[in-house]
Amino acid sequence: MNPWNVMEILQSVDFDYAIPFIQRQECLVNNRFQSDVKFLVGEKRQPIYAHKLLLIISSEYFNVMFNGNFKESSLEEIEVNDVEPDIFLEILRFIYCRKVHLRVENVLEIFGHAQKYMLDELRQQSIEFFEKNIASDNVLKLFAQNRLYEFSFVNEKCLSLILKNPLPCFKHEDFYVLDRKSMDIIFSSQKFNCTNTQLLQALRDWNKVNESECVEVLQTMINTKLVRNCSKLRFFGNMSYGTHTDLKFSIQRKLAFYGIGVFVKSPMKMVTIEVKILKALEILGSHRFEYENKEVATVNVAKLFFEELTLHPGIQYTITIGFTPGGQCWTISTPFICHDMLSLNIVNQNSINYYGNSPSSTTRSVISHFYYDDLGK
Repeated sequence: MNPWNVMEILQSVDFDYAIPFIQRQECLVNNRFQSDVKFLVGEKRQPIYAHKLLLIISSEYFNVMFNGNFKESSLEEIEVNDVEPDIFLEILRFIYCRKVHLRVENVLEIFGHAQKYMLDELRQQSIEFFEKNIASDNVLKLFAQNRLYEFSFVNEKCLSLILKNPLPCFKHEDFYVLDRKSMDIIFSSQKFNCTNTQLLQALRDWNKVNESECVEVLQTMINTKLVRNCSKLRFFGNMSYGTHTDLKFSIQRKLAFYGIGVFVKSPMKMVTIEVKILKALEILGSHRFEYENKEVATVNVAKLFFEELTLHPGIQYTITIGFTPGGQCWTISTPFICHDMLSLNIVNQNSINYYGNSPSSTTRSVISHFYYDDLGK
């Protein structure tokens, strides 16, 4: 027997007392044996059999249904139109034997019906499963599914992931089929780990697929965003023009790495900046940015965001940066950081380390700061 097959209705129970009690009780799910109520579930009115006593002792909802002054208390057939048969069977299975087959595709619906049927244990299991299994490859789908329910904890968790690491979300196929309400919720948020330019590009890409939607309001929302959804780790040191070298460094704490600030001084209105992040010889990320250099007479800081990277303690990383057109750069010589918990070990060209505020005289960096979150040791 496939215990998850909604079409399989059992007629009896094999009372093998050698097997655990919970397994014998599971055999009663959708079983006509001693059943005293039949549910007609979903649009096709799929018959599903149950036992009132087990429902009553498990759920206050069913206790009131069968023992209150409701018409269902005297009916042998009860219509249930707001749930599909496979979900209703999952609810029954949990009532009968505390088993449930949670998946990303059904967890929100099961959570909603756990609330309806006042099954607090199932509700908590659904929350725990959701929080454990939500990830960048399914967050948009779950967020869109939640328009049917608008569970606050789902919106909060999904938005937290989207806003922390938005760039892979904007490239995901689920982004282009998001409904307008979901887009409104996302783009009305104030904190993104990306630039306004990247937000506008994502909106344009979505609008190409959803041509009938007017996006002027969303564009206005984007133009007001100035806040990042992470911390800024600023570099200090002597400022001067010079030829910058690759920044080689290691850290003592695990970091989520979202982007960098880069000094730009150029007479050109548009500057191409190429950034590579390496771990030893492995390229972790390679990015090309077209930076609009609005103030050609001053030194600017280009805020460059990329997909989240996790940096681990004790590993040497390298950031290489190239400019087109090239030329002399505004740099920090002997860079260092000031942080209570985090130490950054920067390696100069002669492979001499320095720690915290003990600088090396030959190190230069065109990087002004990191965008990051501290993930601990």
